[in-house]
Amino acid sequence: MIQLRSTQTSAPIRLLISALGIALFLSMAGLATSAQAQDEGPQPKRYEDVTWNEVVLVDFKAGKEDRAMEIIEDHYNPATRKAGTQVPRHVNLQTGPWDLMLIWTLQDGPSEMAWETSPEDAKFEKAFVEMHGEEKAQEIGDEITSAIARTTSFVGFSGRHGAPITAEMAE
Repeated sequence: MIQLRSTQTSAPIRLLISALGIALFLSMAGLATSAQAQDEGPQPKRYEDVTWNEVVLVDFKAGKEDRAMEIIEDHYNPATRKAGTQVPRHVNLQTGPWDLMLIWTLQDGPSEMAWETSPEDAKFEKAFVEMHGEEKAQEIGDEITSAIARTTSFVGFSGRHGAPITAEMAE
């Protein structure tokens, strides 16, 4: 025959079992909350206070950089200003394989890359032809193209860690 212990000795065991039961209940409740959060997944969150930029790196052919920069200063920048479009930031690179970095602010973010000819490009081309005439504009375009060995471009944002690069910066 099995004999039960007195209530005096079983009280600590009952207390332990109660404590374990409570702990088990709380951990199960935590798992349920955790599982519910996992079911919902991460919530969408946009970057705030950033400026999207396009960066173009240019490598000029040997001996052609000075003439290319002259064309940019004398023809491209004035046409850009006439069109009322953004003059890119110019960074003359002193190290590495690239000669020039151009930086534009993408007002509509990366979606600006979806245009074959953007409204901004169309305004610029119109102003360029108005300033130089169709034939001269073509000659200038051909000359600068012949001065470029290669280019590459990147899209990213600025402003998350430091000041954003914006179109409104002083030239």
